Amino acid sequence: MALFDASHGQPNWAQTGFTSRELHTNFAGVTEHLCRPGFQCRTTNGEPLAHELARSRLLVLPPPTGHYNSRRERWEASPSLLFTGSELCAVLTFLQHGGRLLAFACRFGDSFTRTNLRDLFGPLGCHLNDDAVLDAVALRQTHPLQIHFETPNESLPLAWSRAGVSTVRWHPSATFTILPGATAWPLALSTGGRCLSFNRTSRQISFESLPVAVVGRCGKGRFALFGGPHVFETSPLGLLANQDNARFLDNTLHWLLSDNLDEPVDRLQSNRSPSECERLTRVECQGEGERTIASVERLLRKTGVLKALGRAKWMP
Repeated sequence: MALFDASHGQPNWAQTGFTSRELHTNFAGVTEHLCRPGFQCRTTNGEPLAHELARSRLLVLPPPTGHYNSRRERWEASPSLLFTGSELCAVLTFLQHGGRLLAFACRFGDSFTRTNLRDLFGPLGCHLNDDAVLDAVALRQTHPLQIHFETPNESLPLAWSRAGVSTVRWHPSATFTILPGATAWPLALSTGGRCLSFNRTSRQISFESLPVAVVGRCGKGRFALFGGPHVFETSPLGLLANQDNARFLDNTLHWLLSDNLDEPVDRLQSNRSPSECERLTRVECQGEGERTIASVERLLRKTGVLKALGRAKWMP
């Protein structure tokens, strides 16, 4: 059985006027891809997560969040929607015993959604950053809800993920830092250069190629973590039908649910020469960098990328 979590604010995405992030709405495409091989899909339906995990093979975790403040266009934390210590332990125990986890964050990480996914991802050796990968050129000429970037085949380091995939399309997504000693690997890398990463907490710009999705092992289990949900969503803003995203989802689910003991270490080496921006790699918020950071922040505020955009005002 595949269990879709709906107990940590996922229905609250509808408070923005857009669709909620549940198995029958934005995640209907993921549900369909799981039902094809015979999985039964169900939601937590208010039941304790630990109780439902005992009967599940896979936990799908759409992006959790808090409550929406429509006046300020931002998410606000709700203690009742955070993962409790016992829930975090239950998920980690579930993985240790052979369970599988497919989880999604959102752009700018926990600082945007006001949740505590970092407390779950950290023990897996994957630090969720408070950043977003953005196409710097598109920022100035594209509606904020339609900004996207693409990862070509060469930005998918694991051989099994590249089968039948030429390009994957993403909306702005958070990145991950894989901690030393972690049994985890980048699944998809941003291309760097003009697809820069802006961290709104540390006020830092990075032009490096960074993981926007990772996979790994925890005990007998496996996990796949994504820095944004749109890549596999079916809403008007979802990207599952774009490029080779559907095949990329199939490849990810196949590895995630497989019992093959082979480690996913085969990597594709890129021969692409780094651009001038990539040689710069990073801009810190100090000295001359302060002016650059301030300029980017003004642009992000002006375009609305830093806000939790409500449908009534922002839908093109």
